[in-house]
Amino acid sequence: MKTRNKPPRILTAISVISYLILLSPSSIATASSAISQSYQTDSGNITQGTLVSLTTSKSSLVTPASSSSAAALIGVATSKPLIELSNSGQGSVQVAVGGTVDAFVSDINGPVKAGDKVTASPISGIGMKATTASEIVGTAQANLSSTKTVTKTFTTTNGQKASVHVGLLPITVTVSYYSAAAPEASIASILPPFLQSIANTLTGKQVSPLRVLLGTCALLLGFIAATIMLYVAIRSQMISIGRNPLAESAIRKGLVDAIVAAIGVLLITIGVVYGVLFS
Repeated sequence: MKTRNKPPRILTAISVISYLILLSPSSIATASSAISQSYQTDSGNITQGTLVSLTTSKSSLVTPASSSSAAALIGVATSKPLIELSNSGQGSVQVAVGGTVDAFVSDINGPVKAGDKVTASPISGIGMKATTASEIVGTAQANLSSTKTVTKTFTTTNGQKASVHVGLLPITVTVSYYSAAAPEASIASILPPFLQSIANTLTGKQVSPLRVLLGTCALLLGFIAATIMLYVAIRSQMISIGRNPLAESAIRKGLVDAIVAAIGVLLITIGVVYGVLFS
């Protein structure tokens, strides 16, 4: 979801919540466990808890992070770190690069719970739950629903109004690349390797585990349907012959029809499997 950048208004409103939360003993303990490094900035929107990114990969200048600059995430702005690795003085900001610190987090990408990975959101300086592969700033240590939040309404790029809850949430800062587990990864873990190998050999390419699973299920259902049809036809014909031996020719014709129908089901099944694997 893309948004129109209005960081000053949003950060100003959240700063009030930030001030109130940071007055509590628990928040002070959280902030003091961070390890920070000093970076230069020309942005006036960086307050304690703001997610920040480098302006360029070779720059030491930081700015509030957003989705567009998530790849350059370096940490969270803090004012009371446990250890300062450097201090550049005037025009600089302390950025937590390790430890645990309070950060602005929103539910713009869904409810944030303890253990969720946090990345930059479309709103400058504010994080959100990471649900796809992206650079993350760290891991949430509490549920956003258990913290004080403010509700902000912003306008998306398509002109629609949307509401988001923002609060200060303790996160363990570990800037890294988060590779979200794809649904197919879990399928591949339960799929017998020989099925994947057969599918790859038949198609001459690497087939998605999901397609292999769908094709296998379709093939099994087709064979089950054909088997049931043949079983029912043969059983009913044998019963009919026992009751009326003179109707043998008609019974044989009915059995042939049942076999043709079963073959038709198998051919349709093979067509479906071909479409699934080769499409």
